[in-house]
Amino acid sequence: MLKGQFLVAMPQLADPNFKQSVVLLCEHGDDGALGLVVNRPTPYPLSQVYEGQGIEGTEGGDVPIHFGGPVQPEMGFVLYEGRDYDGSVDVMDGLRLGTSLDILRDIAAGTGPERFLFFLGYAGWAPEQLEQELARNDWLVVPAGTDLLFEVPAGDRWERAIRSLGVDPTLLAHGFGTA
Repeated sequence: MLKGQFLVAMPQLADPNFKQSVVLLCEHGDDGALGLVVNRPTPYPLSQVYEGQGIEGTEGGDVPIHFGGPVQPEMGFVLYEGRDYDGSVDVMDGLRLGTSLDILRDIAAGTGPERFLFFLGYAGWAPEQLEQELARNDWLVVPAGTDLLFEVPAGDRWERAIRSLGVDPTLLAHGFGTA
């Protein structure tokens, strides 16, 4: 399955939730798929979540909240490197996904993961839906790496992910024809 891979939107993908998006697949199986859009920071800082949840501390408060996808936009997710928290799942080597407020409490206190992204909402696919989108050439599958998540500015991730395949994004067709 494609867990731990990036889905990179092809230019013809017109859905505004996913246009020029990079999605990290966190789960993929017979029951469908769950991913996070990793290149859509919002103008809102994590400190607003701290305030809303009564979390004390200021570390990481200036990190932007990311739009993770259109499903359950009120649900928060932390994608992070580091120790296991209760209920967290491995996404790929060294990278975990969690929903526990304990992660945010530790981040705010300066004792949590140093490299993390916070998301509201997620991208979800019903069984076989993602496979149909892949067959339509809506997505490129790109090997995921933490460098793209934590060292490349969000606005550059789409182009950088495509270039990691040795492809110039300006040469991608906006559709496809038949021979």
